[in-house]
Amino acid sequence: MTISVTDLTVRYGEKVVLDDISLDIVHGKWTCLVGPNGAGKTTFLKALLGMAPYSGSIKDRGQEVFKNHNRNVAFVPQSPQIPQGMTVAEYVMLGRSKRDGWGKDSLGSRRYVHKVLTQTHLFGMQNNLVAQLSGGEMQRALIARALAQQPELILLDEPTSALDLHHQISVLNNIELLKENGVTVISTMHDLTLAAMFAEEIVVIKAGKILLSGEANLVIHSSELKGAYDNRIDVYTLDSGRPVIIANKEVNN
Repeated sequence: MTISVTDLTVRYGEKVVLDDISLDIVHGKWTCLVGPNGAGKTTFLKALLGMAPYSGSIKDRGQEVFKNHNRNVAFVPQSPQIPQGMTVAEYVMLGRSKRDGWGKDSLGSRRYVHKVLTQTHLFGMQNNLVAQLSGGEMQRALIARALAQQPELILLDEPTSALDLHHQISVLNNIELLKENGVTVISTMHDLTLAAMFAEEIVVIKAGKILLSGEANLVIHSSELKGAYDNRIDVYTLDSGRPVIIANKEVNN
């Protein structure tokens, strides 16, 4: 089963942000969108959600996404709206509303939220106000709410951008556990080394077009990936076989 994207174009006014994209995203895998700022990655996620007007087609399990209101899809944005007066536990419990209904917290859901708070290192902060969290803590609360939803598909826009290295790996490990339970994961990520570590498929986007998509290990070592970053990255392989991607230092003449 796939999410089939055909001739997808998204415009904001006169500006074409995504230009005639066609792509199949396999369910049950982790697909990562990479590319420079302004490439159209976030817009692609919003189109997959059915939140951005588009021409062309995006079909998930054969149904156009903006017509299907029964999809259990979780979204972790880069810039969330912070609710005032809501505790961390209440915020994460919002992820259960699709299952329990608004304001109806079952015993099973409370137990599941406790588990998620522990997984994301938020247990102990459950009574803190969300609006008073640090950037990294807020990022973990966003991901915890998505995990609590137990979605079929999770879309993450730069999920590690505000996290230190320890919490980056911890959060991505939790997302990987979702994938192992059959959840489809689609993320954007600036850190190409982390993308290579966790994603199975990588899609390279630049200026609204797909330069290359395929198996992560092949894409990471491709000329198309280097070209997306104007040949200013180098790919090294550790003794373990794991790739590490480093940006070149610019030399001022």
